[in-house]
Amino acid sequence: MILFVFDTKEECDKFTILYEKYRKIVLYTISIYEKDKFQAEDLLQDIYIIIGKNLQKIDMSDEQRSRNYVITIARNYCRSYLRRKSRIEEDSFEDIETVETEQNDILEDIINREYFDYLVEEINKLEEHYKEVLELKYIVELSDDEIADFLHIKKKTVQMRLYRAKILLRNKKGGS
Repeated sequence: MILFVFDTKEECDKFTILYEKYRKIVLYTISIYEKDKFQAEDLLQDIYIIIGKNLQKIDMSDEQRSRNYVITIARNYCRSYLRRKSRIEEDSFEDIETVETEQNDILEDIINREYFDYLVEEINKLEEHYKEVLELKYIVELSDDEIADFLHIKKKTVQMRLYRAKILLRNKKGGS
């Protein structure tokens, strides 16, 4: 856990809630950009330091906005991290010949990042009830039963929304 000094107990409680509630989704976001678990933990701490410094910007009464704010910070920080990391790698390997497998790995990473960004963009265009079940299922990694409990709907409704959301995404992919 991160050590932070807050002015009030409310700020401390707010930070703790944000950390406990969104830690998993932030780690998932980080894992898209950084596969090394130790580095991912470092990035998690850096991201929560930023969140701690910007607590006043987070409205806890609007859960959707607070979640989006936290995820946006995580995604933007990870993108900045990758840019810094690639500059460092370019500088340190300037005189070394590039191995073909490294080029393929880099190309694959770029394609995966671009596809992920595209997928997130398309998911964000979906109706809220489809978007919500996709995020809970694949980002927060809740089971269908947990999603049903969380959203106060039937498990069959969760499964139907997931099914329909996947069809909508598949149609968008095929249509573009």
